[in-house]
Amino acid sequence: MQNREYVVADLTDAKSVLQELQAIVPLSPSVIVQPLLLASQEKPGMWDFLEKFPSVLKAHRYATQKRLLKELDGMVIAPAETKVRELMGK
Repeated sequence: MQNREYVVADLTDAKSVLQELQAIVPLSPSVIVQPLLLASQEKPGMWDFLEKFPSVLKAHRYATQKRLLKELDGMVIAPAETKVRELMGK
């Protein structure tokens, strides 16, 4: 059985993260990406291309870092792990 992994990537002011994701997402469809974005930020321009891939989940928007930490398990980790299980057929 193939192992599946996921990446949690904060897109808030993170140009280098987008460049890394452009290298990962198209070439590694088994790697799930759970993006994060500060609620007050616009989606980065390159994001339109990446969010079309089935391995990329809907961006989780957070209001504050404190709030994000409270939401981390249920709103960030759980959806990524669910998608991994879905792709593994479990």
